[in-house]
Amino acid sequence: MVNRARSSTSTSASAITASEQAALPQALFDASRAGALLAPMELGAVLTSAELDGVAPTADWSRWIQAGRAANAGDGAGFATTWRDDLAQLAGLGARSVLLTAEWARLAPHPAPSPYSAEAVELLTERLEVASELGLEPWLCLVDGTLPGWFSDDDGGFLDDESRKLTWPRHIDRVGETFGHLVAGWVPQREPLLWALRRYLHASAPPGVSDVVKAAEAVRASMWADGEAWRLLAGTAPVATYQTVRMIRAAPSDSGFENVKAQQQATNTERLLWQPWLAALGEGRQIAGGLPELEVPQLRGAFDRVIVELRPPVLVDEEGRWQTQRPVPNLMIEALHQAVDELSDHEFVAAGSLAGVVDDGHSQPDHQQAMMDAAAEMTAGTKLAGWWQSSPIEGYRLDSSGPKAAPQAPASLISSDRTERSAADVFRRFQATN
Repeated sequence: MVNRARSSTSTSASAITASEQAALPQALFDASRAGALLAPMELGAVLTSAELDGVAPTADWSRWIQAGRAANAGDGAGFATTWRDDLAQLAGLGARSVLLTAEWARLAPHPAPSPYSAEAVELLTERLEVASELGLEPWLCLVDGTLPGWFSDDDGGFLDDESRKLTWPRHIDRVGETFGHLVAGWVPQREPLLWALRRYLHASAPPGVSDVVKAAEAVRASMWADGEAWRLLAGTAPVATYQTVRMIRAAPSDSGFENVKAQQQATNTERLLWQPWLAALGEGRQIAGGLPELEVPQLRGAFDRVIVELRPPVLVDEEGRWQTQRPVPNLMIEALHQAVDELSDHEFVAAGSLAGVVDDGHSQPDHQQAMMDAAAEMTAGTKLAGWWQSSPIEGYRLDSSGPKAAPQAPASLISSDRTERSAADVFRRFQATN
């Protein structure tokens, strides 16, 4: 088991209480009132191509849409025509880094030996160049949610040995050769373990499987793929692993007593979402659900940076189903502390949303300031290097499901008509104090 200095994912904890949902650490209130932002911080923006440009026609998610499993993406947020202005707007808000997606299905709509799409290469090259001209450091993400249908569905994706060990490394090499001179850093995959669970445990992403063993195998394969990208790209530019942090708790029983079965499921969820990357990077051990542990000494201390997406807590029931809780700043920051404590020799960047929302879809100003204050507080005496805003521009959401688009709460800095929301003011004010 991975030792925890902070037990924020302890499955022995009870359900999240109302007082926990309402409370924020007093230190954060004090920091907010005093305007005490304790250290300079790199502000960034995470731009997902499928959400902003729409889903590539040959992506696996496009097939998912055609099957009626997800809403039509259309042109996303219209980024294809507004991207120059959008990058300039983000730079004007104070962003200094931007994570762009090299969507695999756009670069390679067909498998090798077919060449990359010249149009897709030209467009991404131009975006990287313009970002640099605007003073933004461009990081490039190779996989952010979608995969080419020919890779994921036809060839078995990362679960297939040949696809994982031949097709993926060849793609990494091609991307490196094509764009390496334009990037400030690399992100092989964004939240790969969460996506492995969506694909093979919760059936909420293609191929839509619900099998705990396959999910564990997919988690292991995704970590291997991340490590292979680190091996191939190391030395060309900084390489970051981008993982998910969230508090995991067992759902209470109907009687209010300890729910042993739910605790077991919550423990297994930790072994699928937290421990695979914490143990690999910290101890050189590969943990993946109930699969036998493996020694992976090549991953101990790997990666130049760890980016962690702060997601709301989840309750796990007796069947292993997740119930997502409200985004509670102190609980999300506690999960961040756990990761930083366990991998104290790594540089961290926190990512997520400043726009806390309530059930009626309105943002919570306290959440916005508390998240930024908490991130700032952590820079003192830690290696938290920055805050990257996820999905800063309202667009299509890959976490929606069903044939109709679910109404989206205002979790972005900028609305679809490019009006700045209140969270943008927090982002801007933070930059002004650094």
